[in-house]
Amino acid sequence: MDMQQPPPAIVQVQQPETPPGAPVEPTPIKVDVSQYIPETATAVTLMVTLTPPTGQALIYAPGRENDGTLFRGPRSIDEVKLSGPIIYVKLYGATSFDIQYTNYRQPY
Repeated sequence: MDMQQPPPAIVQVQQPETPPGAPVEPTPIKVDVSQYIPETATAVTLMVTLTPPTGQALIYAPGRENDGTLFRGPRSIDEVKLSGPIIYVKLYGATSFDIQYTNYRQPY
C-alpha cells in the first residue's frame, strides 16, 4: 500500500485589536433633557434606575466628560452638571436605564 502524506495545513491566526479580557468602553447614549428642564439650567438632580440592579451608569454633559456623575443600581439619585440641553449616558454592566428629573438649578 502506498501512503501519501496529507498536505501541510496553513493556519493564520489574527490577533484581536483588544486584548482578551480588556474592558470595552461603552458607546454613549444621547439624551435630550430640554423637554423636562429649562435650557438655562446649570445642573439637574436625577433619579436613575438601572437594569440589572448590579449595573452602573456614568452621566455627563458634552464638554464635561471628566466631570460626570456615576450612578449605581438598582436606583440612585445625584446631581449632574449641565452645559446645555443634552446629556450622555454610558452603561457599565447595565442593559437599560430610566431617568426621573427631580430638580434643577438655574443661574442667579
